[in-house]
Amino acid sequence: MGSNQNKASKQWIPYIWPWTNPQGTGYHSVRQWVLSRKFSLLYLLIVWYILATLGFAPRRNCDEGTWQMMLQCEWMMWMGQFKTDFWHFMATGLTTAWFHNDFVHILFVTLFGFMFPVQSFESQHGTKATMFIYFFTYLLIGLFFGGLFNILQIFWPDTHFVSYGFARAWMGGSVGIFALIGGLSYFSPKKWFLFSLVFVFEVFNHFVLGNNIHISFIHVMSTGFGWLQCWIWNRFILMNQESIAPISSSN
Repeated sequence: MGSNQNKASKQWIPYIWPWTNPQGTGYHSVRQWVLSRKFSLLYLLIVWYILATLGFAPRRNCDEGTWQMMLQCEWMMWMGQFKTDFWHFMATGLTTAWFHNDFVHILFVTLFGFMFPVQSFESQHGTKATMFIYFFTYLLIGLFFGGLFNILQIFWPDTHFVSYGFARAWMGGSVGIFALIGGLSYFSPKKWFLFSLVFVFEVFNHFVLGNNIHISFIHVMSTGFGWLQCWIWNRFILMNQESIAPISSSN
C-alpha cells in the first residue's frame, strides 16, 4: 500500500500535479520526472504522432477511406469480429487505444485523462501497474461487451442499442483512463467518492450533453474494472504472496 508520506493517498481525489511527486514536492531533475511518468509521456507522444501521420480514425465506412483510414480500421475494435475473428478482436484490445476519431476526442484524452488521473496513478503506483491496468481493462471490456452485444443480437437484433454497437468502431484512450480513475478511487480514503463522481459525470454526459449511452456504459464499467483489479491485487494476491511488492510501490 502507499507510504504514509504520500500526501495524495490521503485525499478523496488522489490526483497530483504533473510536475510534482507523490510527496507534493518537485523533482530534482528532468530525468527523474520523465522516469516517474514513462508510460504517460510515451503514450501522448505516440498518439499525437499517429494523428500527425495517419489523421483521425473513422467510426465507420472504412472501405471508402484512404489507406491511412483503412490501416486504423484494421486495428480498431469492432463488435462483429468477436464472433467472426475472435483472436483478432482480442488483439485490437491492445491497439484500439492508440486511435482517436476527432480533435475533441484526443483533447479529452490528453487533458482530462493523461494530465490528471493517468500520470497521477503512474507516479504513485508505478509504470508496470499503470500499463497492466490500462491495457488489461481493454481486454476485459472487449470480452464483456463483445459477448454482451453478440448475445443481444440474437434476441433483439433490430434495437438501436444493439445495431449501433455493431455499426461503428470503438477506439480511444478513455477505457484505460477510467480504469485508472477506478484504481485511484480504490486507494482513496473514501473509496466510493471518486467512483460516484464518474457515475454523476456520465449521467450528465448522456442526459444533458447528449452523448450516446454506449460510451457512458463503457466508461462506468471500465472504472469498476480498474477498482476491482486493485482490490484483487491488494486483498488476495498480496495476502497469499507476501514477497510480492504492493501495487502502489514504485518501479
